[in-house]
Amino acid sequence: MLYSKAINSFVDLLFPRSCISCSSHLDFYEKMLCLNCQLELPQTGFHLEKENPLYKKLLLNFPLENAAALFRFQKEGSVARMIHQFKYNRQAKIGRYLGKWLGYTLMESPYFKSLDGIIPVPLHPSKKRTRGYNQAEIIAEPLAKQLQIPLINKSLMRVKKTKSLARIDHDARWKEVDEAFAMKQPLPKSFEHLLLVDDVITTGATLNACACTLLKNSQVKLSIVSLACRL
Repeated sequence: MLYSKAINSFVDLLFPRSCISCSSHLDFYEKMLCLNCQLELPQTGFHLEKENPLYKKLLLNFPLENAAALFRFQKEGSVARMIHQFKYNRQAKIGRYLGKWLGYTLMESPYFKSLDGIIPVPLHPSKKRTRGYNQAEIIAEPLAKQLQIPLINKSLMRVKKTKSLARIDHDARWKEVDEAFAMKQPLPKSFEHLLLVDDVITTGATLNACACTLLKNSQVKLSIVSLACRL
């Protein structure tokens, strides 16, 4: 153990690592985020509360079993900076790190125990080529591994190339994602409860469009998780 710590410390000396939030130097025992930033991030605790604010918000639009988000989202702040790097600067490692954190969080919850599979919100093929990956799928991969359930990424597809929802108002978002998704392959009949995964939830318009498509074509129950949400 002491030998391993010495090696890690030496490597950090040669190749210093920085916190993805505040850019301060990371110690050998810190991974991507310094301890100060980890403690200051606005975690929601929604995974421990069945009828939490996010659940109540989404339930207004479609049938829902459970909903949780790891962090509260603010336009200015550490969470926004990390997610921006992840989505637009090809920093997939940030998504995997936060996805793993989300996985540990869900393992503490009594409400996410009966899942049969995970579906990441699909990205349009043209946008996926531009970004290099689907950010929801990057988050879902460590989730599936930790929860030991299959990742389903070939059933639901995005058939409409939508505008960036961050740049349009509330009402326009709902119109923009209307009929944006379709089923490419049927879901396994044995799957009764699925987890739909996204990066950030704001209005809930995208998740509503996904949920409507899934529920129209199957009898599954749905739960929702994301890295962050804005209420």
